[in-house]
Amino acid sequence: YVEWPVCSRQRVLAALRLRRDDAPLDAARLPLLRSMLESVAMAMERLRAAQAQQKYREESRQERYRSNLLRAISHDLRTPLSGIMGTSEMIRDMSAPDDPRGKLAGEIWSDADWLRALVENILSLTRLEDGSLHIQKQPEAVEEIVGSAIAQMERRAPEYEIEAALPEALLMAPMDARLIVQMLINLLDNAVKHTPPGGEIRVEVAVEGDQAVFRVLDRGAGIREEDLPHLFERFYTSSVRRADAQRGIGLGLAICDAIARAHGGAISASNR
Repeated sequence: YVEWPVCSRQRVLAALRLRRDDAPLDAARLPLLRSMLESVAMAMERLRAAQAQQKYREESRQERYRSNLLRAISHDLRTPLSGIMGTSEMIRDMSAPDDPRGKLAGEIWSDADWLRALVENILSLTRLEDGSLHIQKQPEAVEEIVGSAIAQMERRAPEYEIEAALPEALLMAPMDARLIVQMLINLLDNAVKHTPPGGEIRVEVAVEGDQAVFRVLDRGAGIREEDLPHLFERFYTSSVRRADAQRGIGLGLAICDAIARAHGGAISASNR
């Protein structure tokens, strides 16, 4: 047998096998054979390209359906969650300190608040991915942005005292305030999940070149080295769970990454 490769510019696609006695090749037939092999290679490349394009279209369509479904479900959950949170908060505040119903109402409010944060994260992520959430940058006082995020987080986790270290001079930076606050809340929420009550949690802001750099620091259990490269992937959660670890589905940090990139910035994580 004689084998002739069918090649594209980058790889071997197939091989043509000929019996020596069935098709003796001479100088006159070789150019015709090479021309045939080139035509077969081009046809195979076009077929592969068409298959890849079809696969991409199908994946894009499925991703669009998934995003639309998540967005529709999240919108429908907003109203009942607001009612649950309002009613449970009212029952909790009206209950006596020793009334077990007050504690139960507080737990209901806490679970509903977790679901509300999840809904907001899903809505923000789907909007950022499909381009329907437009970044509206305008100069904002960094001190007010950090203060708003810390105040909201301390209402959700009153057992934690969050510190702030900001530049002495007023720092104005162009940003979409609502999204940056959400990003800081997600980072602080992540710090709270992995830091025992009373542990250090701090927000620092510094000017490095032409950038405002936000840092959220804690003294929690740390991050495994094998988890670090995947922290900002959607739905990624560590396979190792501590007994006191709080629930999460791996969306908060992915949204932080999307918000940072939408502002022309970047985000990273490391152990102290």
